[in-house]
Amino acid sequence: MKRIYRLRRGRDFRRLRHTGRVYVHPLLVLRVAANDLPLVRMGVTAGRKVGTAVVRNKVKRRLREILRARLPHLPPGYDLWWIARPRAARASFAALQDAVDALLQQAGLTASPASPNPGREEGSP
Repeated sequence: MKRIYRLRRGRDFRRLRHTGRVYVHPLLVLRVAANDLPLVRMGVTAGRKVGTAVVRNKVKRRLREILRARLPHLPPGYDLWWIARPRAARASFAALQDAVDALLQQAGLTASPASPNPGREEGSP
């Protein structure tokens, strides 16, 4: 993920901790707060409860790859902090994808899965 799309400063994470909305899934936690920028920024963290450094880094690499693919489809103006939970270490890549999609849906940052083509009316080609 390119540098401009990453959260890197402690003050950004503190702002998300204090003012962000929280969405929870068994594998991940998502904190969302508006930013006054024309882009989406994301941070990915995994605490020691997730596993050893090797395991934590693997989970974070997987999450970053999943998020990289979804970045163009997210509305601008938000900071997203993805926090891996211990069960994420044992989850498959597909399960992590499903968790990310569920949390984005819950946060209202993507179109509903029942409507694969947002903006298209029923019956139109």
